Amino acid sequence: MEKEDPLEARILQDQLADLRAGLFVSMPISIVLSGLILTVQALSGNGLAGAAWFSVVNAINAARLALARHQLKEPGVQDDLTRVWLRLRWFGRLALLAGFTWSFLAVLTAGYTTSQASLHLIILAGISAGAVTYGSSYAAAAICFITPPLLIAAACLLTKGAPENYILAFAVLLFEGGLVRSSFVGQARFRDASRLRHQAERLAAEMERNSREDHLTALLNRRGLEHAIDQFENTDGPFVAMLIDLDGFKSVNDTYGHRTGDELLARIARRIEEEAPEGSTLVRIGGDEFVLVFSSRKNSPSPTNLASNLIAKLARPYPGIASVRIGASIGIYLAENPGLTEMLLRADIALYTAKRRGRNEFCLFDAELARELQRRQSIERDLHSAITMRSLVAWFQPIVRLETEAVVSFEALLRWSHPLHGPISPPEIMTAARETGMLQLLTQTVFADCCALIEGLVKADRRDVRVAMNVSPCELEAGDIDEMILNGLAAKDLPATMFDIEITEEAPVDPDRVDEKLARLSHAGISIALDDFGTGFSTLASLKDSRIRKVKIDQGFVRGLAKSRENRLLVKAVIDLGRTLGIEVMAEGVETEADRQTLYKLGCRTAQGFLFSKAVPLHLALDSVVKEHAKEL
Repeated sequence: MEKEDPLEARILQDQLADLRAGLFVSMPISIVLSGLILTVQALSGNGLAGAAWFSVVNAINAARLALARHQLKEPGVQDDLTRVWLRLRWFGRLALLAGFTWSFLAVLTAGYTTSQASLHLIILAGISAGAVTYGSSYAAAAICFITPPLLIAAACLLTKGAPENYILAFAVLLFEGGLVRSSFVGQARFRDASRLRHQAERLAAEMERNSREDHLTALLNRRGLEHAIDQFENTDGPFVAMLIDLDGFKSVNDTYGHRTGDELLARIARRIEEEAPEGSTLVRIGGDEFVLVFSSRKNSPSPTNLASNLIAKLARPYPGIASVRIGASIGIYLAENPGLTEMLLRADIALYTAKRRGRNEFCLFDAELARELQRRQSIERDLHSAITMRSLVAWFQPIVRLETEAVVSFEALLRWSHPLHGPISPPEIMTAARETGMLQLLTQTVFADCCALIEGLVKADRRDVRVAMNVSPCELEAGDIDEMILNGLAAKDLPATMFDIEITEEAPVDPDRVDEKLARLSHAGISIALDDFGTGFSTLASLKDSRIRKVKIDQGFVRGLAKSRENRLLVKAVIDLGRTLGIEVMAEGVETEADRQTLYKLGCRTAQGFLFSKAVPLHLALDSVVKEHAKEL
């Protein structure tokens, strides 16, 4: 054969395997049937000839079984048409030899003229049918076996003369023709089934391979990385995982279009491959994120040198992209064992640290980052129990009038003293809640505490004091906080006018959805305030929203206000703008008497900060306004 066909080779291998399996069934049957013939011959006084015939038949059977057993023990040869064909032909030759041996039944029965001839013909017909049944995968072997004895039997019947013998001879020939046709049909069906199975397997393997590849860059994708990481299990460590995140790539898509961006990703992949150590695995796991994993051998470059080289190479200009500078940030983790989850997690933490330092930076995951990770994991692990056991609660910091220091409202602030790490800051708590999917539970807890304080204020006849809760636009967008707030206030029969929402100026993905929810809350009488004013994404544009009734000047502009002319000018501008628009302006972070007096002179009338009070537990907050009210009376 000029060229090997892998699919044809596999089909022939299946034929060979099926033929071998069939022999282990048909050969014992042949031994039994030949033994019956030997018995009949012995009873008829022709035992010596029968024994000689029996010995030859089963010697050939033994050779066929030995060949079959030898093939089963052999490891196997894939895609070798010549060797497979050779083995099949040997089975065919042995089958032909066995067929000639069974032809000697005509000699034992004197041309099928003895009284035992009919029994011999029945046994011959049975073993012929069995040969076709158990050898249907390879027609040549079955046909080689049945043709000599059946043709000789038909010839003997024809030579006997008489119409009934002619008819019987014709029946034998018809029987043989049917068996030959069945052999070819069986072989065709077997080959078709084998072909379909292997084509399906090849298609499944191709689909599996495609599912592991990133067709844009011709690299592995994240799923491919999971599979490829197994290759490192038998490799000596340590192992290096480098998480590479491109800087400025989004601008390429925005400026030149996604097609140019896709082409650039492929070029970047080639640049990384050029620097990658031999035997490494490079993967694209996200839009503009790559992972490089390799075993750090003695001849491998140091991870830090490699990171520096990669950053320098990726920062070189790309033809056709003149107005955008591409950079890269890299997080590096060294591991003794190639655990994918562990390696990516720690490399990602190192990458985040590198990005905080600026563009074109790399960071190696070290002991300090390990402690940060341990702290974060501990906080995330203990967050749920802290919420349910009420060790994480809302405390309340008063907002006062600058002139009299009378309390006008309270802001709910998260407080949690971790048994191992001590006080946990509210941003850390919020981040942990997002990561663990407990943000909604946390929000419900804070809202419940706010309702408890409002309920206490109502009972103390202090309906003039409001309670505020911080909510981010992303929370509003993702959840049903508006439903929770409105239904919760209604269920406790609490006035919505005593509740405020301080919304941070983050950029929501779906501003229309956020606006719709803010409209519902505002319509119910809840006051909407902008928190951390001056540091968000849409500061001035937000003031045009008629639902915004308050703004809180960020503490970064308030601390040291008395000593900073620039900050005084900015705060004065915000206060004047708020007065013009009819929006109340508050300040946060007031810590000195000088800053308080400066704020008052600039026109600010309400503020909060350590100068007046830190955040206190609910009962102390309620006690303070009750005592204040008693003094007024």
